[in-house]
Amino acid sequence: MNNSEALGCAGLTFRYLEQNKKNVLQDVSVSFPKGQITVLMGRSGCGKSTLAALLAGLYPENGGILVSGSIRLFGKKLSDFSIPERAQKLSMMFQNADLQFCMETLREEMLFCLENISCPQEEMDRKVRLAADKTGMTDLLDRKFATLSGGEKQKAALACIFLLQKGDGVILLDEPFANIDAYWAERIAADLKAMNQEHGMTIIAVDHSLDHWLERADLLIVMDGESHVLDPIPMAEVRGREQLFRREGLRWPYEQVHRHREILTASETEETGAKAQPSVRLRDVCIYVGRKKFRDEPRKVINHSDASFYAGQITALLGPSGAGKTTLFRTLLGKQKYTGTIEKREEVGIVFQNPSNQFITQNVLQEVETGILGKYVKAENLSGSETEKRAIDLLKEFHLGRYRRYSPYMLSQGEQRRLAVLAVLAGKRRILLLDEPTYGQDDAMTGEIMAMLAAKMREENLTIVISTHDARLVEEWADSVYEIRGGKLIWRS
Repeated sequence: MNNSEALGCAGLTFRYLEQNKKNVLQDVSVSFPKGQITVLMGRSGCGKSTLAALLAGLYPENGGILVSGSIRLFGKKLSDFSIPERAQKLSMMFQNADLQFCMETLREEMLFCLENISCPQEEMDRKVRLAADKTGMTDLLDRKFATLSGGEKQKAALACIFLLQKGDGVILLDEPFANIDAYWAERIAADLKAMNQEHGMTIIAVDHSLDHWLERADLLIVMDGESHVLDPIPMAEVRGREQLFRREGLRWPYEQVHRHREILTASETEETGAKAQPSVRLRDVCIYVGRKKFRDEPRKVINHSDASFYAGQITALLGPSGAGKTTLFRTLLGKQKYTGTIEKREEVGIVFQNPSNQFITQNVLQEVETGILGKYVKAENLSGSETEKRAIDLLKEFHLGRYRRYSPYMLSQGEQRRLAVLAVLAGKRRILLLDEPTYGQDDAMTGEIMAMLAAKMREENLTIVISTHDARLVEEWADSVYEIRGGKLIWRS
């Protein structure tokens, strides 16, 4: 037994289905030191989330086939812990927060969590308030999860983690800050560091960026493109590992931001620089959420705002979690109540924040074919067609070619995101709304996705609006920036 180890595994070989020819993980062994913060990085689809789910005990209990290997928690076989014992020693936050919850509201979820660890009832309300305060969720305790933004759901999941874990337990976090604004990401990262320092909490974070960990983590572990776990790197030595980051397509934390495209003025086309009519215009728009049966009046999230989005430009939409970015996109799709005037010159296509919500087929190739044709067509009717050939070529461009016979729901979160972006790009919509399109992507893939978007935009004079919390992506790629601040849509540059 390794007394300095909190969580570890030896010889893990795992696949999702018996008939899969290739294992997702092959003979993986890794050890996470007790009382330290370790960041796990690697290319999109290399198996990081699968490894985290195995270490948390979610697999193979809830799916998949563990061909070989063992998992240890504080020197004891993970399978030897009862569910309540494990819940007090080990918690995991999923990459997709929608999969995290059993109840309808955060308060109900947190009470359910406390019941599972036999918390005395008289202590529950105090514990719920403390955990909600740490993540800024106090005012949202009784809002239904279905009405929360992606960032708010992530904060809700973290609130449950704070609620359950204390002392010298282990927290597994899968992309914990992907949909959270920078302010709250920093606050939560600081709280996690405090838990680590004060209580000896072991924290393992799967992340594509070291932005919030560089000054807080102790170790970096990299999984390469073949799912091999490389030797741990002390965080103090990261600056000397630029070659490794470049080779594995990871975001180099010390890199200077550089523009990939010339910045255009808010009303110039890329081709001529001439004044142009916006393809989308909002005039004195107020946007509402909520239903009258829940409240006397729907809640206003955007108040008397104007905006113009132009063809041939990438516009970034910024704002804190829950500010209304996704709600604005839903409004442009005609799915949300508003007052004022919205003018659209073309049809709108969208990539949802949770891409699995938009898949309409059970086959990756067919999903792209449906995007190309703009309608559902049986796969057998397209065999050998030009549509099929084009879809296969596009999948190869997006590094998804080997998954063309898979169900979209078998892909990793990052791969699902790429498929959703590809399906929209393949279609004929000329106004594209992309909600966190690079979430879950490594740095190399983020660059490839954005380059393809920019090329497609130039070729077809598309209007592209991107919702994101990634400040570097905005600096590198956006022509224009709007920010939702204090309920107003404000043009920033």
